[in-house]
Amino acid sequence: MSWRLTAFNASTTEAQAVALAAPILTGADASLADASARVQGVSLAYSPNPLATQASEAAAAREAYQALMHYEGQILCVHPFQEGVADGSGLYRYLSAPNAAARLAAKLTDAQDAGRPLGQLDAVALLIVARDLAGFAERLAAFNAVFPAPELQLAQRRAAQLATLEQEKWLLPDAPLTPPWVARDGLQIPRLAQHGRAVGAQLATAQGYAAETPSPIAELQAVIERKRQHLQQLQSHYDQLKSQLTGQAGYALYAEGDASAVAAQLQAGAPGHEYVLTAGALFVADAGRLTFLKETFGL
Repeated sequence: MSWRLTAFNASTTEAQAVALAAPILTGADASLADASARVQGVSLAYSPNPLATQASEAAAAREAYQALMHYEGQILCVHPFQEGVADGSGLYRYLSAPNAAARLAAKLTDAQDAGRPLGQLDAVALLIVARDLAGFAERLAAFNAVFPAPELQLAQRRAAQLATLEQEKWLLPDAPLTPPWVARDGLQIPRLAQHGRAVGAQLATAQGYAAETPSPIAELQAVIERKRQHLQQLQSHYDQLKSQLTGQAGYALYAEGDASAVAAQLQAGAPGHEYVLTAGALFVADAGRLTFLKETFGL
């Protein structure tokens, strides 16, 4: 075949699609009037749900549980990549477990910090420890999946990037030839996109009448089935979240008292310097407000 002169033309496929929808849309008014008349003749009998009385206490339980979780407190995070916190230089920074605990304790009693917590406190501290960057990134990812903290998410990305760098810094990939292939969709062309929306709206409206053919009984059975599936999804989601709150997350500690008392407890019995990479998270709130976190970490 050879090159030939061409011009823009209306699409035959578009005309066929519009012709298919036209008779359906023309009969829409009569169909709506008939549907209105049928609705007027329907008689409904109402039966109350037998679970309503049993479920009346659920609202109070939900409010009490939300109040337990909705504590107003503060969180303090330390990790090796913070300036002035860790040892080392350049890309490679280290923070051992005892030093991380000491920095958390020092911030509690930092007289120059106007935002430090005061009064009688409940505190839950967690030390996420590792001996190498890959393990550090993996344990931070497990913690951030349940208790995402922006500071520790940053540390997780940095540790993962440095671990990848260690493995791939000697690889020298070849560059592809130019020019590059570019992905293109017909709907990226504005004129074609306008025609597509116009034809799609007509076909979608026509297609909607096919959904009106099932009987009301079949539609109610479908609603019941969707509700059954929803309940199964709720249980599955709860079981999945519960499994995420099990397993080893690091070294945890619960402390109470004023800031000085909590600081002293943080430094007592901390893991050793063999863990050269450590991230610390310290949750503090008014006394009695960290019940949920205490139960989560088994404290």
